[in-house]
Amino acid sequence: MNNPRRSRTESPAQSRAVWNGEALLDAMASATTYLSNARDEVNALNVFPVPDGDTGTNMAMTMRSALDAARKLDDHERRRAGEVANRLAFGALMGARGNSGVILSQIFRGFATPIAELDEIDGRDFAKALASASAMAYKAVMKPVEGTMLSVIRGAAERAEQVAARTPSLPTTLDAAVTGATAALAKTPQQLPILKQAGVVDAGGHGVVLILQALRDYARGEEHAAPAASVNGPAPIGASMAFLDKIDELHEADVFGYCTNFMVFGNDIDFDRAREEIAAMGQSAVIVGDSSMIKVHIHTEHPGQVLEYAVGLGDLDQIKIDNMTQQSQTLEAQRAEARAAEPNGLSPDTAPATKQAILAVASGDGVSDALRSMGASGIIPGGQTMNPSTEEMLAAVNATAGDEVLLLPNNKNILMAAQQVPMLTDKQVRIVPTRSIAQGLASLAAYNDEAGLQANLEAMTHAATTVTTVELTQAVRDVLLRGIKVATGQVIGLLDEDLVAAGDNEIEVLGETLSTADRPNAELVTIFSGEGVSEDDTNQVERTVADMMPEAEIEVHPGGQPHYRFIISIE
Repeated sequence: MNNPRRSRTESPAQSRAVWNGEALLDAMASATTYLSNARDEVNALNVFPVPDGDTGTNMAMTMRSALDAARKLDDHERRRAGEVANRLAFGALMGARGNSGVILSQIFRGFATPIAELDEIDGRDFAKALASASAMAYKAVMKPVEGTMLSVIRGAAERAEQVAARTPSLPTTLDAAVTGATAALAKTPQQLPILKQAGVVDAGGHGVVLILQALRDYARGEEHAAPAASVNGPAPIGASMAFLDKIDELHEADVFGYCTNFMVFGNDIDFDRAREEIAAMGQSAVIVGDSSMIKVHIHTEHPGQVLEYAVGLGDLDQIKIDNMTQQSQTLEAQRAEARAAEPNGLSPDTAPATKQAILAVASGDGVSDALRSMGASGIIPGGQTMNPSTEEMLAAVNATAGDEVLLLPNNKNILMAAQQVPMLTDKQVRIVPTRSIAQGLASLAAYNDEAGLQANLEAMTHAATTVTTVELTQAVRDVLLRGIKVATGQVIGLLDEDLVAAGDNEIEVLGETLSTADRPNAELVTIFSGEGVSEDDTNQVERTVADMMPEAEIEVHPGGQPHYRFIISIE
């Protein structure tokens, strides 16, 4: 469909007031550079003083992937704004890294929807696209919380719509979007208590402001060499999507009925209504897609009812129904035998044969070997400060033998990117929502080669919740958080991702962290020493654990993980 604005001729000075595809692509290239220049600033100002505040890097790399995909369009396609927007959305989805990158990819996806058929866009089109971007971003999160980048993109969209109703000027609309986003960013500490404690604003939200600033400057014809200062002085950023710490597990412990999976392909599907009505037919529903494609996973007593409804939406494909009741009974009958057969050590040659592929995200040779020894059939490189993209995890899934895959993210900031993989592949993929290496190992211990994919998912998900994770690292900045004063370079103790202790003496910090863990009946403690940690330091940590948990069996392994001196699993 042709846009009547396409034939409009303008002088070079006016050409940025209405964008065709090439102008949109140039504007996004400018925004990518702008955000990339700011990534270290964003990374350095995380709420928690741990060496994994990589929101800026994740957003910049997601933007880069979007840009690279759009640049592959041919000359004709690149002239159409809608084509460019669609391609940006696809590239962002495939390149999404970390929770902030996944949310950003959904912003791109929503942005593209209302302008998909346009050759050129003006301020009114841009405002509609921002409103759609905000709506899509909120849908991407199961339990949206204000005080995050969601609030910031919504603030931008609302202000842009108000101004665009009066004028179609693209520079004016973008200026309004920046104003709305900046105001929303300034409010985030009042909306999210952890931000207020740390005296910062949301990192992902600040990234959104930077992107909009760059787009506005491009529309004005202005150039910039470095990012502008953020609100209220020098870039107080933090809490990289901190609200995602509270996301519920992917599945509840449903073990009866039928695990029903299928895809629907159609035209003009009312996705919101379809998702609501299908979800009401069972439990543990995971339903993703859009107006042309929906992928469904649901536990139901009546799979025929679900399929009958779905066939009214379009053509069905990849239908798979598993009897969970039967699988659960089989799993229970074999669980004792499976436990008895579990390896006590971590020798790689004790790994059991599996009929399902198990992929785990990890960094460090020792940690990777441990995961393999417990049954992981493949390792995807990644972890703190190096979150793998959706595309990298998808490639690993597609490269595995067989059609059933269990994927363990082993990091809270990789979970959302991993959850995009099932809708992008024909294979049956389940995400075990592990948030640490310790949880990954515990979940692997619950794997049963004779059980079905869904039964293993549920057993492994439950097992992950039974382990306590202790981590020792060094603070990357000063902070006063939850009454704990931390200085840059001090040792900090994390208990299941929460900061609980800080100090100059590693053993004292470990002792305080273990006391907080309160696991007097622990049976097994596994210690992974990090990259460059000395044998003497490792021995001291082992003795401290033995003194505080005398009844527990202790295993020590050179994990080789970067950034974290020790990762300790308590079971």
